Amino acid sequence: MMNKLKFLNNVHVKQIDDITYSFLNDEGIKLFDITNEEFLTFKEKLKSQNWMEVAFDMFYETYPWLYRIITDSTRSDFLFLLDIKKDDLALDLGAGWGQITIPLSRFCDVVALEGNLGKIQIIKEIANQENRNNIQYVAANISDKVFENEQFNFVILNGGLEWVSTSSKGEDPFKIQQNTLQNAYNLLKPNGILYLGIENKYGLKYILGEKDDHTGLEDFIYLNDNSIELFYKSIIGKPLRSFTHSKKEYEHMLKDSGFEDVTFFGSLPDYKLPKLMIDLTDNSCTQFAQKNLEFVQEFDGATGRISKLNYKLQNIYSIFSPNELTNLYPSYSIIARKSK
Repeated sequence: MMNKLKFLNNVHVKQIDDITYSFLNDEGIKLFDITNEEFLTFKEKLKSQNWMEVAFDMFYETYPWLYRIITDSTRSDFLFLLDIKKDDLALDLGAGWGQITIPLSRFCDVVALEGNLGKIQIIKEIANQENRNNIQYVAANISDKVFENEQFNFVILNGGLEWVSTSSKGEDPFKIQQNTLQNAYNLLKPNGILYLGIENKYGLKYILGEKDDHTGLEDFIYLNDNSIELFYKSIIGKPLRSFTHSKKEYEHMLKDSGFEDVTFFGSLPDYKLPKLMIDLTDNSCTQFAQKNLEFVQEFDGATGRISKLNYKLQNIYSIFSPNELTNLYPSYSIIARKSK
C-alpha cells in the first residue's frame, strides 16, 4: 500500500489515468528536450520496444548528450548519500524523464511532479516496463503549492531550481527560487532531507570562459546579477529567467528557508553525471582528491562537449588550497536537513 498523498484544500485537482492534475494555475512549463513529433514517435515506440532501445535508436547519434542524460545510471548515484527507508515517501520535483524517480522508487514510494504532461506519460511507460508500481504522478509546476505540509521524508530537486522562474511573468526570479526552497522545507517532515543538485555560478570552468549551461553564453558570470541580465538581454533579446548562484549564496538561501544542517559535495564533472562527489565539510577530503585522484574532464553542460579548457583546469586546480577549492567546483550536490 502506497503512502496516501494529501493536497491542500484550496487546490483543485483531478485524477485522469493515474495522473493527478493540479489546476492551481492554467500554465504548465512547456519546455521539452525534443520536438513534439519526436515525442509522439518516442511514445509510440514504447508500446513495442524497451525504453533503452528506443532512446538508443532515436537519440544516440542525433542527440548524444540527451541520450546520456536519459540513460546514464550515474545520474542517480547521489541517492546512495541518503539514508532512505522502505516506508519513506519522496517527492521528485521536476521529474523530467524519470531518471531519478524510477531508481528512487526501488528504495521507497515516490511522487513524481512534472510540469510537462508528455514527460509524465513517458515516465509512466518506462516505470511500467521496469515493473515499478509505487510511483504517484502529479502534473504541476515545481514552484506550485499543491501539497499539505510535512508529509515527505525526502524532497529531490536535481537540476530544477535554476529553471523555476522560466514561466513567470514579471515576478522576481530570485524570490521564486527562495519561495521554492521554502516550500520544500515546509513539505518535509521533521528531520526530512532536501537534496539539491545545481551548478556553481563561480565554477572555475565558467570563470575561465566556458559556456554557461543555461544561457549558452561565454565569459560573463563574473558580472553582478543586474549586469548579467542586461548582458543576456542585449545578446538574446529576451529577459534572463534562469539563475545559478555561488556556494555561499546557496547556503544563505537554504538557511533563510529554515534549514540548519547543510552539507555540500563538490560534484565532478557535474551533478548531472557525477563521477566524484567530494565532501566539502572536511578539507582533508578535498586535499586527498586534489593530490591523489585522477583529473576528471569537464564539459559544456548544455551539449556534453568536452571542454577545451581542461588542460588549464587541470593545472589551475592544483594551485588552490583545499579551502579555496570548495568555492570553485563546477556544481554541487547539497543535502539540507530540516530540524526535528
